[in-house]
Amino acid sequence: MMSARQPPLVVDLAYGPVRLSDGRQADATELLNAVDAATVGVGGAAHPPRQAWQILWRDLRLPDPGPDGALPIVIGYPSTWGRNRLSELARSSADLTAPVSLVPRAVLIARSHCDVSMRRCAVIETTHVPVVVADPARPHRLLWDVTLLRRSSAGWEVDGSDVLEPDVDDVAARTEAIIDDSVEAVFVDGADPDHVARAVEVVAAHAVAGRIVPVDRDMIRRYGWRTGREQGRAEQMPIGGLSEREPAVGRRPRTRWIAAAGVLAIVVATGAAAVGFIQHGRDDPPPEQTVVLGRVEVAVPGDWRRSDLDPPADQETDSASRTVFADPDDGRRILVVQSEVRSDSTLESVATSLGNRIAQRGDDVVSEFSPSTRFAGREVIGYRETPASGSAIRWYVIVEDGLQVSIGCQAGATGESVDTECARAVSSVQIGSR
Repeated sequence: MMSARQPPLVVDLAYGPVRLSDGRQADATELLNAVDAATVGVGGAAHPPRQAWQILWRDLRLPDPGPDGALPIVIGYPSTWGRNRLSELARSSADLTAPVSLVPRAVLIARSHCDVSMRRCAVIETTHVPVVVADPARPHRLLWDVTLLRRSSAGWEVDGSDVLEPDVDDVAARTEAIIDDSVEAVFVDGADPDHVARAVEVVAAHAVAGRIVPVDRDMIRRYGWRTGREQGRAEQMPIGGLSEREPAVGRRPRTRWIAAAGVLAIVVATGAAAVGFIQHGRDDPPPEQTVVLGRVEVAVPGDWRRSDLDPPADQETDSASRTVFADPDDGRRILVVQSEVRSDSTLESVATSLGNRIAQRGDDVVSEFSPSTRFAGREVIGYRETPASGSAIRWYVIVEDGLQVSIGCQAGATGESVDTECARAVSSVQIGSR
């Protein structure tokens, strides 16, 4: 067993400079933002992602030999990353001569910030990596990634994830739904202190939690290696670390010993939040609408035009139905396609089928196929379609209860971004039972 004097080395891939507890640092900005690209610009030259990660490890002088040999390394990656984004990171770290664990940053935050009595917490990451490109013609809509965690006998584990948009009309209901009263603490992380402060304010106004505090990244580097299971050992989480969500059983309502202080904080924060909303005035984006399409519910901008292209009544019931929502000003579109699949179909089985069909096409209309990636807080199948006319369409596929739902996102006529609306649509999809 490792000496208590030699804990594992924590590498926190936050946003920009990566710092180690002993003062070493390197800049990972370009690498983090280019995670989906074929090449990464490092030192004025283009490199494949795996090589770019290896350059970062060299800049950080990893591995670091200690008295007993190379120290184990715990690498914390942005919590929304899925297996596709982690692949190059995993391959590059496999070349290091020290044991390496890849862990979502939310888990590192829970390990380093929760006391031993806590069983459930939430982490809000206000900065997205890669950075979402803002449309200068429209107000930027904030999106915060929320990760829910629970402590099991094996340590802290991801229990679920969601996206919180603070500027929507139903922010109170959304916040309460995501951060329910089983959450004992909320930790808010981000590169912009103003965004962190805003997130603390919103959660304090609309959710009951024992603690709502900004993340101290020095604590991540010092204590993120702890498992909460056995002090002095690094967590050996599999590459790709996010486990499938499991239902939390046997939860007991949290004791409301902080009720009086909580009420006071909520009153103060609610007043501040109300002022903020009033200041937005008429510049607020149009309210969104939740539409029901058969067994599917999805949130789309309220002023976008809807077109339904359902299959004729005489076609088989498993024919796909197609609904299009379009921005009347610039032509940006969100497409919702539903297809009945076998009741025992899974994301993995559908990905295999889609991959085979794409390979059979033998053309480049469909590219960048990922059988499993994380987008807008959920695991999806992703790919890019280049139609004969119009801009490329990014597709995100969800499979549940015998239904395949594909959300397509297409930029405007002159390249106006649809990223924000796309992420909200994907995160909001709810599939009802048969």
